[in-house]
Amino acid sequence: MNSSPPRKPLSKPGAWKVHSDEIVFETPYIRARQQRCETMRGAIVDPYHVFDMPNWAAMLAITPDLEAVLIHNYRHGSQRVMLELPGGMIDDDDPNTEHAVARELREETGFTAEKIFALPPVHPYPGRFRQMAYPFLGIGAVKEHDQALEEDEDLEVITVPLAEAFRLFADGSADVAAVHAGIMLSARHLITNTPELSHLRDHV
Repeated sequence: MNSSPPRKPLSKPGAWKVHSDEIVFETPYIRARQQRCETMRGAIVDPYHVFDMPNWAAMLAITPDLEAVLIHNYRHGSQRVMLELPGGMIDDDDPNTEHAVARELREETGFTAEKIFALPPVHPYPGRFRQMAYPFLGIGAVKEHDQALEEDEDLEVITVPLAEAFRLFADGSADVAAVHAGIMLSARHLITNTPELSHLRDHV
């Protein structure tokens, strides 16, 4: 039985103090840090591991026929083929996140979007990963290029009716990444609250 007195709740959580921070592993794609931390309550957490990873961008691209451009992408970490939005890492030579997502859409699918709307950035895995995801909505997407895949990319491009895309990301009938499902929710909110996108509302 734990005989220690109950901890008094804090009115607001706050940042931990970091007493030491050591890089224990590093590649071009990930940097692992081992830290000695102190919580607001004074508890020492040692070791605590955090991981620095490149930021990325993804897009829900919609064609003039109101179909969503999606990909089936093999993810070795989960060893599953996932239903995803086109996207990828933001490169050092990308001038901004919109340029990055347009480049990724073109490279992965061959599509380009006539107009791009930014959605709110999100923290995909905030517990241990230092990384931001920048989602976008693209309309008027048309196929104008061949795919330009990287050596480790093995993906299939599909188009499905927009309403079907929202269903697939919501009802559990396909393997999807949680953060992509969240992007779909954000896109739905933008569509239902933006007069310029009113023609899409019956499809979300």
